[in-house]
Amino acid sequence: MAQDASGIETCHKKPGLLKDQVPLVKRKDIDRHEIVSIEDPLSFEQGFFIVIRACQSLAQKNDGIVLVGLAGPSGAGKTVFTEKMLNFMPNIAIITMDNYNDSSRIVDGNFDDPRLTDYDMLLQNVHDLKEGKDVQVPLYDFKTSSRTGYRTLEVPISRIVIIEGIYALSEKLRPMLDLRVSVTGGVHFDLVKRVLRDIQRAGQEPEEIIHQISETVYPMYKAFIEPDLQTAHIKIINKFNPFTGFQSPTYILKSARKFTVDQIKSVVSKAHMETEEQTYDIYLLPPGEDPDSCQSYLRMQNKDGKYSLMFEEWVTDIPFVISPRITFEVSVRLLGGLMALGYTISAILKRNSHVFSDDNVCVKIDWLEQLNRQYLQVQGRDRSVVKDVAERLGLEGSYIPRTYIEQIRLEKLVNEVMALPEDLKTKLSLDEDLVSSPKEALLGASMDMVALRNMHLRRCELLIQFFSLLHKNVV
Repeated sequence: MAQDASGIETCHKKPGLLKDQVPLVKRKDIDRHEIVSIEDPLSFEQGFFIVIRACQSLAQKNDGIVLVGLAGPSGAGKTVFTEKMLNFMPNIAIITMDNYNDSSRIVDGNFDDPRLTDYDMLLQNVHDLKEGKDVQVPLYDFKTSSRTGYRTLEVPISRIVIIEGIYALSEKLRPMLDLRVSVTGGVHFDLVKRVLRDIQRAGQEPEEIIHQISETVYPMYKAFIEPDLQTAHIKIINKFNPFTGFQSPTYILKSARKFTVDQIKSVVSKAHMETEEQTYDIYLLPPGEDPDSCQSYLRMQNKDGKYSLMFEEWVTDIPFVISPRITFEVSVRLLGGLMALGYTISAILKRNSHVFSDDNVCVKIDWLEQLNRQYLQVQGRDRSVVKDVAERLGLEGSYIPRTYIEQIRLEKLVNEVMALPEDLKTKLSLDEDLVSSPKEALLGASMDMVALRNMHLRRCELLIQFFSLLHKNVV
């Protein structure tokens, strides 16, 4: 078996029985067993069954409480994972670290600061459970940011206790843990899930949440959480798609054929609305994503001077492009926060559209100014209606089953698609007379945002050094 940098044995997950995938070893510091760390990351479902098996094996080998730490960034799926475990093993106990928040310790609205946790109470509760005593676990209200009471937690029959939270693998808890588990998401799923959760739980606005993430959550994650996650015995990547179940997808059929206004009016209802609109679509590439294969751009849209943020993915079911999406209204200043998180502007597409819409379908004539091209799109939530309207227009044989960003990427036209709305120029302080192209201007602005992000990370590193020195002096 291989050893990681900390001297802990690791193993590669092999096919076979679950009991063969979680071998136990005796700890060197105390008379207890732990599992051999699994080097390869696991899927959500794989990780779930391996964690279940590990808990059962540890309960057979170790006396007293088996303490499991489950950590990961906000929105990664920790709560869903623990709820799934509770459904499978109803006799386990869950301790949620969020409930140990102490609102009197909040500094500058930073709810992700590790100092916010009341470790004295948490550690006392854990100690009492190990001693076989019932404990009083605090209850926390996120909307009022206050402790509202307590609940009694009995020692579970299974003897398995899971501590769930972003800091559940912190240095203060690790020595007591029999099993360490990390859960992380992919692409920008952690971001959208955090936004959706906080809208429901804390009543915050999307823009406020994303600003908070860029200013505090991300720096705290890089400085305090990410290093702890590397110590996990089991590392789980949650690729749950947050778009599933939130709203029906949009079905799109697209063609480059040209049609007259009268032809389009003949296929929509007499009660249709006819409008003209100008749209700027700002496509943001998620951190670490390959621009040549990305299927999940974050899209910020400027329509008639109003901005909206779209979390979307698309799939192709020829000839349809299918796009599930979640949309929030935001302001242009949010772009800076997203760039500070590591998102980069891939393209800005300007569209002038003639729109015909009724209750069932929307037909658009899109003029792409930078590419000097015209397309027609038939869109709707009912696949059969979209198909019927397209067939009545005679689009068969001319479908283009690609989104605009895919088409731009395929034809290597990204550098041609950088039209800047006036308010965006003002927000990013861009002077077109001082740069050779919008692309160069945006690269400069992006570098400024990265510098800002690095400044936040440096501040967090200094905080770590400070608390380490403080801890040594106290000891």
